[in-house]
Amino acid sequence: MWKNLGPVVALYPTPTVVVGMMDEYEKVNWINIAHIGIIGLDSIMLSIGKLHYSNEIIKDKLMVSVNIVTEEMLTATDFVGIVSGRNVDKSNVFDYTVGIKNVPMINLSPVVMECEVIDNYETKNHNQYILKIKHTHAKAEVLDANGNINYEILKPILFEMPTKSYFKTGDRVGHCWEIGKKFSK
Repeated sequence: MWKNLGPVVALYPTPTVVVGMMDEYEKVNWINIAHIGIIGLDSIMLSIGKLHYSNEIIKDKLMVSVNIVTEEMLTATDFVGIVSGRNVDKSNVFDYTVGIKNVPMINLSPVVMECEVIDNYETKNHNQYILKIKHTHAKAEVLDANGNINYEILKPILFEMPTKSYFKTGDRVGHCWEIGKKFSK
């Protein structure tokens, strides 16, 4: 028997990423984002509370990096999500390289996407930025023999809101468009 929980978002866990940006003075800012989604095969969405300082930079520069988080990065990742760039200089939290699109990319991150903001859908409390992926950079150690990202090796960190916890991805349980061929009723 199900229990009605009301209008609760029950799609957790979601990937945790650190979004990097440079302000008008080329000062780097980082923010931890876990409300992220995929839109087709070349775009993603970031949902950021309107009170966050990062919104000012994103709306001005329209370019960000999206850095996949691993367990090794977790303490610094959580830190950049609990302090505001308005009050704290977060530019030295991560060692970084400036990417092709002039956005900071975390050196420790095994996968980084350089993205252009192409739209912003505003709701009462959040900005939903639609990002077009311009470049994806991956370290060789997380790629399989065919050059694809191997998530069993990468083990990205996930975020779950109800208990405010981080998780690490686990093992593969099946292959898409393959396991269903065994279905019978």
